[in-house]
Amino acid sequence: MSNREKAVAMLDSFTDSQLVNVVTMLQAMKQTIEDLEDEAFCEKMVQEYENDPDKGDPMPIEEFAEQLGITL
Repeated sequence: MSNREKAVAMLDSFTDSQLVNVVTMLQAMKQTIEDLEDEAFCEKMVQEYENDPDKGDPMPIEEFAEQLGITL
């Protein structure tokens, strides 16, 4: 039996009034997981920046615009 099938079987065992609380808990857990994933992504971005040898070497706006094909 897959995890999805197990979860559906468990959900089927709750009454409608119990499901109100189950749904609330699941939504909170899902939000926590998404928040942790976002936090991990941001932490990875910070680490990549910290390890970037070009960190702190700003590019002049004119050069940046030129690379993007924008005329200032």
